[in-house]
Amino acid sequence: MSVKYAMLGILAEKNLHGYELKSSFDEKVGEFWSLNYGQIYTTLDRLEKEDLVTHDLQTQERRPDKKIYSITRKGRAELEEWLATPVNKVRALRDEFFIKLVFMDKNDPGPILELIEKQKALYLKQMNRLTQQKVRLKKKPEGNVTLVTELLMDAGLFHAEADIKWLTLCAAKIRAESGEKSETGGYP
Repeated sequence: MSVKYAMLGILAEKNLHGYELKSSFDEKVGEFWSLNYGQIYTTLDRLEKEDLVTHDLQTQERRPDKKIYSITRKGRAELEEWLATPVNKVRALRDEFFIKLVFMDKNDPGPILELIEKQKALYLKQMNRLTQQKVRLKKKPEGNVTLVTELLMDAGLFHAEADIKWLTLCAAKIRAESGEKSETGGYP
């Protein structure tokens, strides 16, 4: 996801200052995408230079003036074009775990299998956390869970499940290659 278009999307809903933009971003996709304040302000500066956003100063007593950002007509047009364009790149398989697999000693499957089990445990924790969060959001009296939020959580759950299945396959193939018995006592 492009931070640029996330900022334009948020500003298309409402004019906000930087802190509010960060809060809105975190509320919408913070579970899946981490963003710091520096990225927000750097992106806003770039968007202003491209005439996609503008700002007005809001005077505050005892504090510096606050910049309230709004999307421009040009910014709305670019956001609408981006929203209507399909994503050409499929999800990249860049993952630190993959790099570890490449460089681990293939002649000693024990550490690789141990790493796979630890990684699977992390994905299971992530799935548990996402499931609990979905339940909590649905139980809130104001019913604050939106369809998009629920869909993003479902995507996170499906991705974690797919990663667990892939790791299970890796372990089975490594065990078969090394002649090691599986955890169930037989060969995978």
